[in-house]
Amino acid sequence: MRKNTVRGDALILTVSDQIEQLEYILENLPDICFHIAAPVHFSEKIGVLESKYNVRLVTVTTDQQIDFLVNMCDFLLDINHFQEVNAIVSRFLQVEKPAFAFDNTVHGNQGQEVFLSSTPDKLVSRVREYLNEVRVCTNHQENIIQDGNWNVFQIDSKASLIVGSNVICRNFENFHVSSGKLILHDGVFINNSCSFNCMERIEIGSGTMMGEGVRFYDHDHIYTAEKIEKWQWTTAPVRVGRDCWIGSNVTILKGVTIGDNTIIGAGCLVRKDIPANSVVYNDGNLIVKERG
Repeated sequence: MRKNTVRGDALILTVSDQIEQLEYILENLPDICFHIAAPVHFSEKIGVLESKYNVRLVTVTTDQQIDFLVNMCDFLLDINHFQEVNAIVSRFLQVEKPAFAFDNTVHGNQGQEVFLSSTPDKLVSRVREYLNEVRVCTNHQENIIQDGNWNVFQIDSKASLIVGSNVICRNFENFHVSSGKLILHDGVFINNSCSFNCMERIEIGSGTMMGEGVRFYDHDHIYTAEKIEKWQWTTAPVRVGRDCWIGSNVTILKGVTIGDNTIIGAGCLVRKDIPANSVVYNDGNLIVKERG
């Protein structure tokens, strides 16, 4: 399995840290991004999980935030003990997305697919099966506040554009999502002439801003020493954290993760992970190597 692969998104909405078989599920579904959401502060037991690439901890206080998660996630894991939160099971089923539960956590008989807690492998197998089925796709381009003109949206029917609140773009933007998901969290600002070129997954964290001419690619051509294959690609997800500043004419390539509160200076080509709270700049040096 490729590093940092993400094949789908799961939501766990809870008010406690008692989540059935969580460690087993995280270990056996490493290609799922788990959004563990709660209207309360997370305990230390759950807080330590955020260091994992495929775990996001989200504090939710409004219906709008929950709607965003329902739109983004492919399925619900109804595996938390104690009460159901915000009628979340019915919200998933109403948009034709499945909910998977254990027999000792299922919240009412609402149409969930239920598995014995003693056989979590059965639930894992069903999730893997579901990932190969045709899933519900979403296009919320109308949620982007367009403070400008001549923006191009090319969102394929098998792709999703998920947009949070107060996402603003200006002029001459290109949103090209041929497959996978482009996710823009709350408060993202996109300056003139930026482009998102998505075949697998590009995710921009809340409050992140970008200058003019920023480009994101989660794929590149397959090439050999002899030729470039025009219609063959390799892909890997791109993730930019919260409250980052991406300077003008930055290009971010496939497989890159940029941590929270990071500044990327103008003109940088980013092709490796950047840790949180970093400053990255281009000193003008060029490296040339033989193709092959």
